[in-house]
Amino acid sequence: MTFDNPKLKQNADLVVPASACPFGEPVAGCPFVPFYQLNDERSQILKLIDIPQEELDKMRKFHRECMGELVKTRDVQFPKTRY
Repeated sequence: MTFDNPKLKQNADLVVPASACPFGEPVAGCPFVPFYQLNDERSQILKLIDIPQEELDKMRKFHRECMGELVKTRDVQFPKTRY
């Protein structure tokens, strides 16, 4: 399977939070924790394809609200890229 997928393109904003928490340690109840347990960036990204859009929309809402709160109290630690 490749990254050239309409669902991945539609949900590209979820790739970073699915890959790693930009704040280091995720908060309790973070819906992305199961992604981190895969410990493989490719698998983490491709897992987005299998999740119903309604659930992805809930995850997006959680992430945006979480970012809004954590940006006030934590340092951002964006994942290192391989490039």
